[in-house]
Amino acid sequence: MKEHLHELEHCSEMEQKQKIEEMNGMMDKMDENELRCVLTNEVFNEIDKMIEEKKLSLDNTILLLKKMGYLNALKSIYSSFFEKSSLVERFERLVIEEEKKNEEKKNEEKNEKLLIDLCECYLFLIEFFSSESISISVSCLLVVALKKEENEETQKEVEMALLALSRIEIWKV
Repeated sequence: MKEHLHELEHCSEMEQKQKIEEMNGMMDKMDENELRCVLTNEVFNEIDKMIEEKKLSLDNTILLLKKMGYLNALKSIYSSFFEKSSLVERFERLVIEEEKKNEEKKNEEKNEKLLIDLCECYLFLIEFFSSESISISVSCLLVVALKKEENEETQKEVEMALLALSRIEIWKV
């Protein structure tokens, strides 16, 4: 996985997105043991470093981490590598900052999609939650989970939110 991440460093954002979609396809085919080899402290730290150095956009990071987290949740893998990485602090900060931005934009257009994606990635990957991040994530994803529209896209959003929320265990908060 790390070698695939290094390939992203010299690509345009569109090329990165295409390569990440290919990586996501590879991860879809992995069994639990193979996936555990991907969900490592080293990989999460490398992703954080690439974000810091502006070699990986936040949108592409979310695309990659959401798939990693989704598969992590789907296969019931509990690993503490994410919370031991430098990336967890960045995500907690991003969740809090994005919530504050949305609160400040009372009547203006809010970027709720970004906050939802950040919260899903966070809950999919973390085992022990910070109180501020968990309160923001739960309230944000409950709003998504309560949507009653019956189109396919909305149903997928609701299912993702519910799966992310299912990762929370009271004793880990």
